[in-house]
Amino acid sequence: MRLSSLAVALALALPLAAQAAPITLTGTIRDFNFAGTVSSGVGGHPDFEAFLGSATGIVESTLGGDGKPVLSAVHPTVTSAASFHQWYHDDPTVNATGSITITLDPITATTYQYSNNNFFPIDGLLLAQNIGGHNFAFTTEFHTQFTYQTANDDNFSFSGDDDVWVFINGVLAIDLGGVHGAIGGSVNLNTFAALNGLVNGSDYTLDVFQAERHTTGSNFTMTTSLQLVTPPTGELPEPASLGLVGAALLAAGAAARRRR
Repeated sequence: MRLSSLAVALALALPLAAQAAPITLTGTIRDFNFAGTVSSGVGGHPDFEAFLGSATGIVESTLGGDGKPVLSAVHPTVTSAASFHQWYHDDPTVNATGSITITLDPITATTYQYSNNNFFPIDGLLLAQNIGGHNFAFTTEFHTQFTYQTANDDNFSFSGDDDVWVFINGVLAIDLGGVHGAIGGSVNLNTFAALNGLVNGSDYTLDVFQAERHTTGSNFTMTTSLQLVTPPTGELPEPASLGLVGAALLAAGAAARRRR
């Protein structure tokens, strides 16, 4: 009887353990040098350690054809469309590129978070500029995917500095542009879906673009109830593949409930 009870308890715990598994995201990081400086034989970028001030509307409301943000107009904290293009594109004349991985740990039964108030992932790496005690002046981008479920009433939020833009299905959902201290923004998926035509049960992309452009602090906090997926190859999975995985998980859950 005791063994049977233990087996039941383990069976009940398995779905919870699976649900609580951390979410790992792998993205791209590009290192820059401050304006007017040189490090590792690479000159400085005019948009880094050159401006102050937060603003919305720096980027267009939809991603460009290459899946990257597009400068909406010349802005007081951005030198030009050409300089902005270099933020999220490889250009050995101004940046060095590497990989970055973050892990969102479960903080509740349905919510995951990565939080770092000392976000300096490339100290001593890439261009290795050290001004102010850390390798400042970098951008990050993460590309992931989720299945929209109306019943979950999911949310995604970000708090950080400096610039942060979050796009869902290629549409701007969080706009925290400019050079500033840690500020936050959030999006409710049901509200966003109603405005932008997301369909229950369908798969959508989520793209996060961040820039650290000033020496005073570096904060990065991502919190969500979405089940984000990033394949090991770094390529977004086809919607059909995600559908098959989802169907398998649902079938396994139904079988477990029948056994209980």
